[in-house]
Amino acid sequence: MDTPRYASIKYDIAFKRVFSKPHILKAFLNTVLKEIIPHPIVEIELQPNDFIAKGKNRHVIAEVKHTVIDLFCTDETGRRILVELQKGSSLTALARFLDYQCRNYSSQFKTGAKYDEVVPCYSICWLFDIAPSHSSLLEQITLCSSEKDSQWLFDWQIVALYPKNLDWKRLTKAGTQAELEEWLLLDVVTDLERAKKLKSLIRDVSVSEAFEELDLSSYTESQLRSMEFEVFSKDYQEQLAERDQKLLKKAEAEKRKALAAKEKEKEKEKAEALAAKEKEMKRTLALSLLGILDIKTISEKTGLSVEEVKQLKN
Repeated sequence: MDTPRYASIKYDIAFKRVFSKPHILKAFLNTVLKEIIPHPIVEIELQPNDFIAKGKNRHVIAEVKHTVIDLFCTDETGRRILVELQKGSSLTALARFLDYQCRNYSSQFKTGAKYDEVVPCYSICWLFDIAPSHSSLLEQITLCSSEKDSQWLFDWQIVALYPKNLDWKRLTKAGTQAELEEWLLLDVVTDLERAKKLKSLIRDVSVSEAFEELDLSSYTESQLRSMEFEVFSKDYQEQLAERDQKLLKKAEAEKRKALAAKEKEKEKEKAEALAAKEKEMKRTLALSLLGILDIKTISEKTGLSVEEVKQLKN
């Protein structure tokens, strides 16, 4: 029997494969949003990936390659909620997440419509390779006011998830202590030894199903090739970024060198100008002493050579 291998959920195909299963997606959303929304989600409706791109900005969205899962949700009270699920691997994704969340929210506003009918809007972002300075697994980013009693209250929020903040040593000793930890464990399944241990840690049925969706043995050849291309593409982009960083450092070093040389030249010119001024002062003093003191004494008092004093005399 072949040894099972697992894809990482950070890859587009794996990410979509896991979260295209409605029951898995609903369980995940209710875990992430448990402390954020007042009532659990009971229904979800997937939307086209580009539904937030409207009008003249549509081409801008189409040119950006990334995985986004958009859906409308309904909680147990019948309230509608707009949710966007996406992923990123670097800090450059943060500005993009904010931009898309704003577009997601504003896309609900139609000319002549009542703005008070806008539905709550949440963006859940997996940040795979970012290790923030804080230790939280989940960070909430929302609009806030400097005033305690403010009318600027909107159901608008970005929820950032940080698998890098998982305490693996504690997990292997004590097991998972929170539902969210089990979902974030999906980020480490490419490590076979950890994958084996993960099976014993996961208690939630939906997380177990999500885990099994990452088993490469169930992927088609086309999907595996696409995944390999994504890995290659990512490596290539990282190589380009590394090259650009080296070129930037080289340019900065050359700039510092040029500035240092320029500064050195300025100091040299300044020293030469000061020396010339000091020389002129000595000559002026020597001229005033001619006829009063002998040449040797004038030379001693001004620092000019005897020959220089004699030339002034002539």
